[in-house]
Amino acid sequence: MSFLFTAPAGHRLSPARKAAFTVGDYACNLYWQSVSIYLLFFYTDVVGLSAATAGLIYMIASIFDGAIDPLMGAVADKTRTKHGRYRPYLIWGAAPLGFAFVLLYFKPPLEGMALVTWILVAHLIFRVAYTALSIPYTSLNARITDSSAERSTLAGFRMIFATLAGLTIAATTQPLAAALGGADTAWGYTLAAAVYAVIATAIFPFVYLTTREPVDEPGEKAPPIRMAQYWAAVRGNRAFWAVMAAICTAVICSTALGKSVLYYFKYYLNDEASGRIALSLTAASGLVIIPGWIFASKLLGKRTVWFVSVFWGLACLTGFALNDIRDAGLMIAFLLLTHISSLGAAMTFWSMLPDTVEYGEWRTGLRAESFIFGLGQFFLKVALGLGAGIFGWSLDFVGFHPNVAQTPGTLAGLKTIMVVLPMSGLALGGLAMLIYPLRKGVHEDIVEQLAARRRVPPEGVAETQ
Repeated sequence: MSFLFTAPAGHRLSPARKAAFTVGDYACNLYWQSVSIYLLFFYTDVVGLSAATAGLIYMIASIFDGAIDPLMGAVADKTRTKHGRYRPYLIWGAAPLGFAFVLLYFKPPLEGMALVTWILVAHLIFRVAYTALSIPYTSLNARITDSSAERSTLAGFRMIFATLAGLTIAATTQPLAAALGGADTAWGYTLAAAVYAVIATAIFPFVYLTTREPVDEPGEKAPPIRMAQYWAAVRGNRAFWAVMAAICTAVICSTALGKSVLYYFKYYLNDEASGRIALSLTAASGLVIIPGWIFASKLLGKRTVWFVSVFWGLACLTGFALNDIRDAGLMIAFLLLTHISSLGAAMTFWSMLPDTVEYGEWRTGLRAESFIFGLGQFFLKVALGLGAGIFGWSLDFVGFHPNVAQTPGTLAGLKTIMVVLPMSGLALGGLAMLIYPLRKGVHEDIVEQLAARRRVPPEGVAETQ
């Protein structure tokens, strides 16, 4: 079945080909969105850890995850099988990842340091399993097409499936945990995780069967680059470093807003049920917002879209800072408006990152696509970990204690966290993007130059007629 969905690099991809590949993002994001939305809340309000301890565990795991991403990228770059460089990992990694995800939400009958140690180890196991599958999967983005425009659309498809996964997680996690676990909330979360793991594990073989990597071009038949060459492959890649600086500064600070939602509704508005509605509607809004960003990216260019999303986010946060929102409906409206900015930045990042592969090859002559994706996810996950850690510590600093009424000072501190950190991140991310060299049309020129290089036979080898 895979030959039906194979397309040489640079060719347009049909909607069927895009959907068959990017449905893998639904599976990945059943895991990732759950970790992003619920795991910190699970640690504090279900397991009973302090916000500082929960944030520290999350930060350690994210930084560890990021540290192993480039290593996994190097391993994937060196992989050569008859089924491709990256596809086999979809089969090898699916079941271990599902099991590790269930373990992540299992609360053992332990207390104190033993409980904290178990939670940390389970989190680290999950991160290893997730990296082993996700790095090869995301690296396929740079293999199935080298068209910048197609990558924008592909990123849009990925974001749509990620949005659907986010909607699934936001709308069903708490009801599913309550239905399956009854009075035992922790066990309910474990069973809910098992349901998501079964669904995700079934999707990856489908992606494997319906996606095939293109045959290596002549310029790619050389042996894989050595470990010592990887740094040379990215050191002079200004496009990559600009994207990393922009996304990391934005993520470190803006993580606070996303992780504040459940706490804001539960403790600031005293309306925990509306928090789930807010998360569900915010996730669903991506189905409308993402096509708009795809169109804007093709019309204006990715760099310009990044700036538009930054300015939009700053405007929304300014409005939130100037108004004391005590109504759930108004808060949901604010989150929906702010989500426009978040999706613009996320889609642009995932669309830009594959383009930095060709820019690096053009500058250095070395193509290290999976290493670049691994290094990119290293920085992204470190940023997410730092963001979660800063958020947890900030909650602890303003006097937060789980499952009790918060003082007015703590509630005021929560809102300050939700405003100051995201605004700082957006501003710094906008400044970093000023040095991004791939303005509209530049990547297309680079791809043409690389194609011309590959048509030239290696020195000392005569062309055959």
